[in-house]
Amino acid sequence: MSQTSRALTVTFAAAAVAGACNFLSSGAGQTTTNVADVAGAIACPALASGGDALGVKYTAKAELNAKVGAFVQAAKDLQRLAVKWDAEVTSACRKIGADIGVNPAAMQPNQNATASQAACGAVSAKVQGLLKGGVKIEANYTAPKCDVDASARARCDGRCKVEVDPGEIVAQCTPAKLSGRCQGTCKGQCDGRCSGQCQGNCAVKDAQGRCAGKCDGTCTGQCDATCHASCQGSWQAPKCEGHVTPPKVDADCKASCQASVKFSAQCSKPQLEVKTSSNAQALGKLVASLSANLPVLIAAQVKLGREIGGEVQTLVRLGGELRGKLQGAGEQAIACITASASAVATASISINVSFKASASVSGAVGASGKAG
Repeated sequence: MSQTSRALTVTFAAAAVAGACNFLSSGAGQTTTNVADVAGAIACPALASGGDALGVKYTAKAELNAKVGAFVQAAKDLQRLAVKWDAEVTSACRKIGADIGVNPAAMQPNQNATASQAACGAVSAKVQGLLKGGVKIEANYTAPKCDVDASARARCDGRCKVEVDPGEIVAQCTPAKLSGRCQGTCKGQCDGRCSGQCQGNCAVKDAQGRCAGKCDGTCTGQCDATCHASCQGSWQAPKCEGHVTPPKVDADCKASCQASVKFSAQCSKPQLEVKTSSNAQALGKLVASLSANLPVLIAAQVKLGREIGGEVQTLVRLGGELRGKLQGAGEQAIACITASASAVATASISINVSFKASASVSGAVGASGKAG
């Protein structure tokens, strides 16, 4: 295995550790994983839907809702990424195997190996056999570049801005600068109809002489529009003309969102050059097939290791931490965090398997690369 591959393995290796005890990464565990995925989708429909998980209401608590929605979306994105790259790696290895004469049966998943493990493992063994006797092969590449969507990152941060609690606005604002809808008795200027006493000119009065229309002055009573200065009751959608703590970005929400952005980053195709010291027909087929298919395996190593390894670790950590932050959030929020944490653990193991499978082939041909 090249120095680059070894470095990427170290970068990614810890990503699935936290979830590894509960999920099987072998072919025999596939049924268990599918059952877990189905159960999670039932418990949390947002996890399986094609919509935006950040737009779903999981709890009435705004800050917790942002945390849950962002984490569910990140889990969905990681699941999609795991499925995509498992298919890509498996397909690339099977194509190489078919070109160099690997028995198709040897590349099929079994009780001890997933599809990518079986296909890439069989190819790696065949390549090592072809390179016996001093035959050398060189596979040099320029690593792909992965670019995140800046607008997606900005939208992500915006969705994680948690609005200040109305009670906080009322507490911080001086009464003279406070306004909003008053659920109770307004004692101040009323922008709509005043039902009560009007200290000033009242446009309409009822039979008892109380104000029942626009009050040019101070209204003491019910106000059907915005009330200014004083409310005996509770404010609805209060606003303050003075300084109030602005919406804050929730750290957990932002971490999940940033992971989603990284998972969706588009990567360029690696530039590859393959050479061999032998003109044997079998080596010619190998060189041709590597030239066509090894870039996919290199891209998998870069994407799944260097690019998202840290984000996967973050999600595994968040999956455990968020369960302790959901007091009073309700059953839906708890169910979705639990299901999404399980999905993250499962996907992280799948990604680790795909990463190692791709590295087994690039390592067998001594692939080495440099930054793009």
